Amino acid sequence: MALPKDAIPSLSECQCGICMEILVEPVTLPCNHTLCKPCFQSTVEKASLCCPFCRRRVSSWTRYHTRRNSLVNVELWKIIQKHYPRECKLRASGQESEEVADDYQPVRLLSKPGELRREYEEEISKVAAERRASEEGENKASEEYIQRLLAEEEEEEKRQAEKRRRAMEEQLKSDEELAIKLSIDINNFCE
Repeated sequence: MALPKDAIPSLSECQCGICMEILVEPVTLPCNHTLCKPCFQSTVEKASLCCPFCRRRVSSWTRYHTRRNSLVNVELWKIIQKHYPRECKLRASGQESEEVADDYQPVRLLSKPGELRREYEEEISKVAAERRASEEGENKASEEYIQRLLAEEEEEEKRQAEKRRRAMEEQLKSDEELAIKLSIDINNFCE
């Protein structure tokens, strides 16, 4: 959240889009989305290392600013504390004033409780089903290929057997003709 130095932000502009309360120690991510430090720690730092609003990866940015202890948008934090000290004090004590609640403009939540888990599980199931279908397809294609190779091998064996049979028949015919010729020659010789 970028505000001019003289600008007085509305209370709804100082609202965390995650917990829907006033920003406490606001953290402005490189994508310019801002959330309070407790929400940052629970949703980004410990969970996904992605912006909860646009899903941009912020892992390197987080490590860099955590090491330098510069996560908090100090300028914005000073503006919020200056213009909304009562709300900051109530939030720090774990309370919420009715004025704050009335002034909040609800931010459209990205997901309902449990929705991301359900979507994740559905996606995992879909991927697993696609993987099974792919494996079944590959197995079926492999089996068909093996069957085709076996059929071709069997056909080749039949062709080779037929070729050997013809060669034997020709050899027998040739031997028979030779035997007849020799028989005629022997008879001619003996006469």
